Amino acid sequence: MATAYVLFLFDAAGVKYLLLCTIILAPLTLLYIKARSEQGRRIFSPTEIALFVLIVAAAVVGVVGLWSGAITL
Repeated sequence: MATAYVLFLFDAAGVKYLLLCTIILAPLTLLYIKARSEQGRRIFSPTEIALFVLIVAAAVVGVVGLWSGAITL
């Protein structure tokens, strides 16, 4: 039920706001990496690596969209 709700929220927000959120999330992963390394834990699991790559790719698309004017604030 929660997954269906989250998918509904993604649809309701739209791609524009999802890309803008990834622009914020991508640099914040550096804090996550720092915290995990300070704890001596493995930085990313295989699933987290895939999610990280997806977020960074979406952030790049968002930045290019902002720069080109395709996405406006």
